Amino acid sequence: MTNTINKILQIGLWLVLGVSVVLFILFYVNGEEMTDTVLSWGQILLAVTVALLIIFPIVHFIKNPKSALKFLLVIVVFGVLFLVSYMFAQGNIDAKIYEVEHVTSNLSRLIGSGLILVYILAGLALVSIVISAIVNAFK
Repeated sequence: MTNTINKILQIGLWLVLGVSVVLFILFYVNGEEMTDTVLSWGQILLAVTVALLIIFPIVHFIKNPKSALKFLLVIVVFGVLFLVSYMFAQGNIDAKIYEVEHVTSNLSRLIGSGLILVYILAGLALVSIVISAIVNAFK
């Protein structure tokens, strides 16, 4: 059964690659005439990707409920980290560019919280690398 699924997925991926290469060549040759077609193909690929990103974890969680609890824990921790970063973010819109780009105070705060979240996650990654190196040194 697994070999059959793998074959079907492999054939499907080759078909997607083939269609994408043909569209790329046609776009390169014809120029702007193919823009709508290429954009439509990109939207189809995006929709299929999003559908697969939703379907496969659900199937995996049904087969393995313990992993669903771990995943929910990760989502909760990520949510808490985002809330912490949102509380530290400020909604400053003092610069002229904010007016030009129509950035509101709320949007500025969301952008700031995203940056702070990236800083927190990068710091946690660095700390985990250092701790891992120290633990491995004493083994």
